Amino acid sequence: MFAMRNDALDKFDLKLLELMQQDAQRPVAAIAEAVGLSVPACYRRMRRLRASGAIEREVAVVRPKTLGWPLSMIVLVTLEREDTRTMDAMMAQLRAEPEVIEAWNVTGDFDVAVKMIARDMESYDDTVRRLFLVNERVRTFQTLVVIRQLKDGSPIPVAAD
Repeated sequence: MFAMRNDALDKFDLKLLELMQQDAQRPVAAIAEAVGLSVPACYRRMRRLRASGAIEREVAVVRPKTLGWPLSMIVLVTLEREDTRTMDAMMAQLRAEPEVIEAWNVTGDFDVAVKMIARDMESYDDTVRRLFLVNERVRTFQTLVVIRQLKDGSPIPVAAD
């Protein structure tokens, strides 16, 4: 699916997106009232936003500590080569790793940034050895251990025209 262009979104769509980012479990009737639409009209718009890809997905965000993952790290990786085959293989490996919860191909001094979690430093070390130390695709990597999360996955700002 392709996401809707921003200029295809009217003020009702923008308000729906703003409210749904705050609480996707909010009853449709409450959203409809806040937006100024009837419940059926609101429901149709929400369904269209989902179908178009404007709403990528709706999930429950669970704190890693709740499930026994108290450590978070950002790992910055420089690859041995900057070609499509190397990047595709690295990203496939990262996607398959449960401890890797986000990964990005980035610009600058590093090629890949990885957000990962660990149960303890020993399990982190095991994962890093497997993913980066013995990986022929990796030239260097640097780990930043997260001390405290200052801001979590915040809503995307909704621009009002």
